[in-house]
Amino acid sequence: MAAAIHSTPNNPSILNAWWSQRWVKFMQQVQAITDPALLRGLRVKRLEVRPGLIQAQVVDRDNGSIQVEVRVPPLTDAQWNAVIAALAGQAIFAAQLLAGAIPAEIEQVFTEAGACLLPSDSREIEQRCEPVQDSARALSAVYRQLGEMVAEDPWLLLRLRGRDRQQVLDALQERRNLALQELNVQAAVDSKAASGHDQNAFYTRTVPGQNQEAEPSLALEACIADFWGRRRVLEDVHYHLVRPAVELALLRRLGPITSTAEGLMAYQQLQELYHRVTLRAWEIAFSPDGDEVDPEFHEGEGEESDTGE
Repeated sequence: MAAAIHSTPNNPSILNAWWSQRWVKFMQQVQAITDPALLRGLRVKRLEVRPGLIQAQVVDRDNGSIQVEVRVPPLTDAQWNAVIAALAGQAIFAAQLLAGAIPAEIEQVFTEAGACLLPSDSREIEQRCEPVQDSARALSAVYRQLGEMVAEDPWLLLRLRGRDRQQVLDALQERRNLALQELNVQAAVDSKAASGHDQNAFYTRTVPGQNQEAEPSLALEACIADFWGRRRVLEDVHYHLVRPAVELALLRRLGPITSTAEGLMAYQQLQELYHRVTLRAWEIAFSPDGDEVDPEFHEGEGEESDTGE
């Protein structure tokens, strides 16, 4: 599906957006004219963006109509699969994309996946103008117009590289569903394992009716000393504390509660809270016996969090 325009927007806030700045950098790579004064007398009457193709009609006040065509190689299926996997692996990116927003950091994700959001070499691009007279200015006018469109709708860049908005969102949603299915399967396996009697387990669940000898009931006065648990039973509990291989693994996998701004804010606050609780639990676990828990811990941590440190 093509994206067409018939007028040139001139919004400074849009032109200063990150996506527009990124497009200006691309224009410099292809040696396009970036000074608007040098493009006077030209008007982009029609512009369409398709996977791997830009087509436009430019009207020159002096030379009439010019047909412009720019071909940009789309990413391969393997490259797109790597990009989608990288985006799905970051819950915050996946949430923003599913909400319809494209973060500026997406270009780094493309790079880490072995692809480029935009061609890094002008030799990868094929440019054609009919007639060829004043083609440099006509091409530059098209690039400038497309830059303004990209600032308003960054999804055009992804379409140009081979995937439109719906294709990207569908692929992300599919990956997210698979991740949730794997999480449910793992939870079921963990639950089944916890129901057995693993000697190395942190906790072994007691199941009623499994060859247990009934213990006589005692009066409360006779067992006050064991109110918090019998020492022998507590000594039989074995545990092994290690730092997680991946911090906040479950939280990252589940992602924000909703794709709204409030959901993203709640997700960030949960991240901070989980970090603070994990850190404090680790300190308590390995503190010398008899050390008291600092009652001001939460207040102090909250002040530190506000500073962004």
